[in-house]
Amino acid sequence: PTMCRLMAYIGPPALIADVVLWPDRSIIKQSYDARERLMDASLPSHLSHGNLNGDGFGIGWFSADGTAPRDDPTPCTFTSITPAWNNENLGRLSCKITSPLVFAHVRAAYPGMPVSEQNCHPFQWGRYLWMHNGVIGGFMGLRRALLATLSEVAFDAVQSFHSDSAVAFALFLHHLPNLTDPLQPAQLLAAIEATVATITKLQVEAGVTDVSLLNFVVSDGATLIATRYVSRDDCPAATMYYAQGASFERAEAVNNGEANGSAAFSVPVSPRASAAAGSLRGGSDGAATGSSPAVPAAGLQTSIADEGEYMVTYGERGSKVVLVASEPITRSASHWVAVPRNSALVVARSKGGAVDVVQTPLAPGGAHPRQAEVQQCLEALSQSATVTARSWLQPSPEARHRQGGPGGGGGPPPHAQPGL
Repeated sequence: PTMCRLMAYIGPPALIADVVLWPDRSIIKQSYDARERLMDASLPSHLSHGNLNGDGFGIGWFSADGTAPRDDPTPCTFTSITPAWNNENLGRLSCKITSPLVFAHVRAAYPGMPVSEQNCHPFQWGRYLWMHNGVIGGFMGLRRALLATLSEVAFDAVQSFHSDSAVAFALFLHHLPNLTDPLQPAQLLAAIEATVATITKLQVEAGVTDVSLLNFVVSDGATLIATRYVSRDDCPAATMYYAQGASFERAEAVNNGEANGSAAFSVPVSPRASAAAGSLRGGSDGAATGSSPAVPAAGLQTSIADEGEYMVTYGERGSKVVLVASEPITRSASHWVAVPRNSALVVARSKGGAVDVVQTPLAPGGAHPRQAEVQQCLEALSQSATVTARSWLQPSPEARHRQGGPGGGGGPPPHAQPGL
């Protein structure tokens, strides 16, 4: 079974509410209305039907440049065992904090797993944030063997020995060549590959046939890596999507020409969404009025009342924003691409605010035929001193104007192809 929903944002500093609270299919909406979790009829009803993630939540963020204390690369987390839709502090914090890299996670506890803040994602240690959607198959029988592989420092980093996700994070830390200094994307990817390989090896040695679903997301503030991995060929993988573009904006701002200077492709704002938002704002105490559907009361002023349609915009100079999510957080599915089964997505920052995306296979044993090629690509990205502007295959703003309007026959850029 796969539990939980997660999402991450990397790009220019953004208000956390614009990423976590307000999109109309936000992670908060998915905490009570998830639509793409795998079903398992053997689980309790609130888990088998796959729509509820109410056993706690967490957000994590890195400080924007110049706002963190000097020589402090560590991110911050806020976690709670209350449902995400019913936490006032989440709304208050999200409306005041901006960050260039945000994690968010809503939890559905697997049977037998304690509901506690120690088990809420994202997990943090040093400069790293980590979260997981899925399960390590046969974890309770493998736990002692997994812990035995850890160095003393990695063992001490385990936040919860009940959590397969926390133990997997410690395993990732164990495979890092250095726990204090900044590392290159290729080194972080190698640690992820070694983590998957170690879990697979110990399962084989123990004769475990239960499926593992290893959708991990990890970041050190400069690089983000997301995996989509399933251990058995006869089982579906848990969902994972990504979107990339010039900006991530509220649709009203895009239509009003306020999309951070990007050459955006406009879409109409949904009349239904606009009417619902107006109705919610019109109540004397911020509560839903008229025929609006029932919504959770707590946090209404800061989340539900400001919910709206968001979109990824596309410009002519490559990507500056990447979002990763278990399910799309926008209404339009056309913005999103499924991460290929048994692969990793590496998102690395370049000079000038651009972000580069590389897809690479994930193999059970860690090694794969294209490994050397991927490593060379990541090393080249790390060593590049400048970024050359990349033009998408679409007309310039002037050409679009000559062709008759903002759309002008253009369209979103082609997404990165699997492999490189």
